[in-house]
Amino acid sequence: MSSPAHTLASNGGSSGNANANNAGACENPGDSDIPLLPSSDPDPSIPTIKLGETIRFEELGPIILNTDGTTRRIGNWDTLSEHEKKVTWRRISKRNEERRQVLLRQQQQELEAAEEEGEGDETK
Repeated sequence: MSSPAHTLASNGGSSGNANANNAGACENPGDSDIPLLPSSDPDPSIPTIKLGETIRFEELGPIILNTDGTTRRIGNWDTLSEHEKKVTWRRISKRNEERRQVLLRQQQQELEAAEEEGEGDETK
């Protein structure tokens, strides 16, 4: 089964109502009204990702986990020396794990409180 976009491209851009005036309108790809995607760039420096794969952006620096659960990055990461980057990764990794544990405990307490509240409503 072909997709609507494929069907449109294969039948000259019409929706099945081809007439004598536009029957051969898409014989040349340049004559098509449907914009085509550019071909993929074979440049090996551009990372590619396939469905289900992950990609790391370590050159952008660590993601900082704030105490409220939001995240951010270090604005001047690209200006830090290699030693500063190494120290920063270590410190932020440790702090992020501590903050993550606190947030998980808070979330668990909220869930338990909601369950208790829900049980109290059922007995009334």
